[in-house]
Amino acid sequence: MLANMYMKLEAARQMVWYSCRCADAGIFDARLSSSSKAFAADAGMEVCTDAVQVLGGYGYSREYPVEKRMRDAKIYQIFEGTNQIQRLVIASDILHS
Repeated sequence: MLANMYMKLEAARQMVWYSCRCADAGIFDARLSSSSKAFAADAGMEVCTDAVQVLGGYGYSREYPVEKRMRDAKIYQIFEGTNQIQRLVIASDILHS
């Protein structure tokens, strides 16, 4: 599980960094930025869910940072446009390309 968690986080990180590099270069791609946001938020939530499972009951305890990270991960799926809206942006861009 730890290896899968690492791979998901690293893939999300690389996708976000690439999107940022493109924006810094003046390339504004709604499909790329929406994909990066949705993928990273989903990956974060999946990794937090797995971390809670790895820790068992301690994953829900406020003594461990995983509990707060899980709450934070969930809000990233909603904040700045829900992931469903991001998917609509991506699909619309694909259909109009």
